[in-house]
Amino acid sequence: MKVRIISSMIGLVLLFVVFVFFDTVLTNLVIAFLCALAVYELLAATGCIKDKLVAVLSIAFAAVIPLFSVQWIARHIMAICYLYVVALFAVLLRRHHLLRIEQIAMSFLFSLVVPFSLTTLIYMRDHWGKALGIFYVLVTLGSAWLSDTGAYFAGRAFGKHKLAPVISPKKTVEGAVGGIVFAEIAMLLVALLYGAISGWLGVPIAVNVPALLCIVPFLSAASMLGDLSASIIKRQFGVKDYGSIMPGHGGVMDRFDSVLMVAPLVFIFSQHVHLAA
Repeated sequence: MKVRIISSMIGLVLLFVVFVFFDTVLTNLVIAFLCALAVYELLAATGCIKDKLVAVLSIAFAAVIPLFSVQWIARHIMAICYLYVVALFAVLLRRHHLLRIEQIAMSFLFSLVVPFSLTTLIYMRDHWGKALGIFYVLVTLGSAWLSDTGAYFAGRAFGKHKLAPVISPKKTVEGAVGGIVFAEIAMLLVALLYGAISGWLGVPIAVNVPALLCIVPFLSAASMLGDLSASIIKRQFGVKDYGSIMPGHGGVMDRFDSVLMVAPLVFIFSQHVHLAA
């Protein structure tokens, strides 16, 4: 637990640095690095890393997407995906005696889902600007990680009924409910605190409290779905953790599996309901 806490504190410091330079290319580079590492971990966990060329193509594709604006991606996504698919199948045709179509399919899926999900954090910055962009990123990360934290402690204290005994034996229904309640309370405090700090810095933000309280339960549910989805992969391939880059937490995927489901949902909500202004 001590190692986990220290690792979390270091992560928060790094997150603060990213927020300071949130409107610069540093954010894009950080997201690109996370995408590349997450895809690498997924390929390694599923055995798709064995073919180095497929792995390089998949990781490179995942790392490139966050480096461009949403407008550029929107104009060129068809061409990029087409060239990527052609390259993957060219490798399959050349190495058909070593590769299986399942490896190509998983590599394509991972390298598509991870960057397009995490890159929504950049899209929110580009759409809302620095101050509101940080707010929406806080809602994303907070809903995902606070739900996980609340579920962990509520499960330990009150957990009796297994939520998904085969996929993740330690998760309980009581923990899931506790995670939602904790996320509601904690996210409200985080949002109000950020609003107060931003006002003190001369960039006042008014938090839409009713909308936030209505949306957080959906984000918490999406967080659990992301966690369980990543657990299914680990369970089927006999992997305990995706990596060890974050001591006490595991790999990037172990920490960002829930974020993959929450980030696009926050982006979608933000287009229809303003959580802050």
